[in-house]
Amino acid sequence: MNILILRVSAIGDVVHTLPAIFLLKKLYPKAKISWVVQQKAASLLKNQPFLENVWVLPDKFLKPKNWSETFKIIKEIRKTKWDAILDFQGILKTSALLLLLKGEKYSFCTNHARSSHTTFATKHHITPTYTNIIEKNLSLAGNMTLKKHAQKKRIFNSKYQYCSPTLDNLKKDFFLDFQQKTKIFIDDWLKENNISKFIAITPNTTWESKQWPKENWTKLLKLLDKSKRSKHKIILFGKHFGEPGQSIAKFCQEHNIEVYPPPKIDLISTAYLISKSDLLIGPDTGLLHLADFLNIKTIAIFGPTTAQKHGPFLKEENIANAIQIPCLHRQEKIHGDGSKEQNCMYQLKPEKLLERILKIINP
Repeated sequence: MNILILRVSAIGDVVHTLPAIFLLKKLYPKAKISWVVQQKAASLLKNQPFLENVWVLPDKFLKPKNWSETFKIIKEIRKTKWDAILDFQGILKTSALLLLLKGEKYSFCTNHARSSHTTFATKHHITPTYTNIIEKNLSLAGNMTLKKHAQKKRIFNSKYQYCSPTLDNLKKDFFLDFQQKTKIFIDDWLKENNISKFIAITPNTTWESKQWPKENWTKLLKLLDKSKRSKHKIILFGKHFGEPGQSIAKFCQEHNIEVYPPPKIDLISTAYLISKSDLLIGPDTGLLHLADFLNIKTIAIFGPTTAQKHGPFLKEENIANAIQIPCLHRQEKIHGDGSKEQNCMYQLKPEKLLERILKIINP
C-alpha cells in the first residue's frame, strides 16, 4: 500500500503535518508513506524511518528555470500508481503536482482548502471539524478511506468521520530520528561553549507583522543577561537566515550581551539543538512548532494569527503559556506606519515576558 503526502512548504506547515503521518502509520501499519517537499524543509524529513521516500523539489519549482529538475522528479513519482495522494496544502503549486500524478486524490473541501479553487484537482474531499491546524491535518488522514479496502470493511471508528481523532495515544509514538553525526556535531558545539542549560530565542518569522519588535527582544535579552534568577544561557537562532536574528545578534555583540548564535546548520540539526533546550520563545514560526512537536516547553507570541488555531497544540503546558496579543488586522505587513501605536506587537512588554520566563524555568 503506497500513500503520498503533498505538503511542500513551509517549515511550520510541514511540522504541523507530521502528526498525521503517525496516524496513518497507526491505521495502516504496513503502508509505505512517501512525501513531496521543497528544499527548505527537506532535511527534517530525509532519512526518517517512518517515510519510504522523500522527493525534494526546488524551493521555487514552478519557475521556468527549475522546470527541468522538477519534471525529472515528477517522472520518478509517476512510476507509482498511488493508493492515496493526500494534499494537505491545497494551493496552486500542489494542484499542479496533482494533475501530473496517478492515484486516488484526497484534499480538504472547498471551504477548508487554502485556495478553494484548487479542489478541482482532487476527487475525494474531507470536511474537517477542528480548532487547531494539527487537528485539521489529522482529520484528512483519519477520514481517508482507501478504495481497495472500503468494500471489505470499514476500518475507521465512526467518531473519526466528521472530527479529528484524539492525540493521547498518537503522541506516545512521535519522534524524529537524528543521525549520529548530527548529534556529535551539536553536542560538541554545546560542550565547546560550556552550555548545559539554555533558553532558545527564535525571533525570525515569515510575516513582518508576526515579528515581536527588535527593541523588545533586545530589552528582554538585556534583562535576562542581568537576571540573577536564571542560570540558563541564551541561544539565539536566526543569525544566518533572517534579518531579525541578524540584527539582534549584532546588537548583542555591540552591547556585550551574552548570547550564543549557533553555527550555520541544516533544519534537522536545528531540531536536535532545540530538543536539548529547556525553553523556546518565539513568534508564529516553524521552529516554535518544531519545539512543540519535540515536547519542549515554549512561550509562543501571537498577534495577527491566532494561537488557538496556529499555535502549540501537542504539549498542554505550551497551550497555556501561549500569549495572544490583540490585533485588529491579519495582514502579512505591519498595519499603518509601524509605530508603537500602529503595531499591535508592541503591546507585549519585555518585563512581562521576563516574569513568565522566570516562572517557567524557576518554578
